[in-house]
Amino acid sequence: MKKNTLLSFLCLGALMMFLNGCVWLVVGGVGAVGGYAVTRDTIQGEYDAKFADAWRAAQSVCSTLGLVNSRDASTGVLEATIDRAKVRVEVTQITPEAIRLRVKARRGIFPRLGTAQDVFVKIGQRLM
Repeated sequence: MKKNTLLSFLCLGALMMFLNGCVWLVVGGVGAVGGYAVTRDTIQGEYDAKFADAWRAAQSVCSTLGLVNSRDASTGVLEATIDRAKVRVEVTQITPEAIRLRVKARRGIFPRLGTAQDVFVKIGQRLM
């Protein structure tokens, strides 16, 4: 276990050296893939899961944490209000067995990366 952790940190360090200038946020404990910050208010990651399972997990997490304002399964977009922040969850089918999950959170004009990370991690935990 310690070797895997050490190897993960070494790979992460090497990756960060190659990606100078980019801000990456690794979300620990989120499946085998993890997540990274795309912008100051968005977290994105890929999972080995079916679209229907990810969509159900996103609806469940958002309705538990706050109020779901709109949802459209055909586009994979769900909008909710969580901790007074407007949260947008996008589930995109990449392959028949893989999805991309993107969570964006803003309160007014201010980014809420912590809220986005919380929603992202909780959806990921339900996909495990």
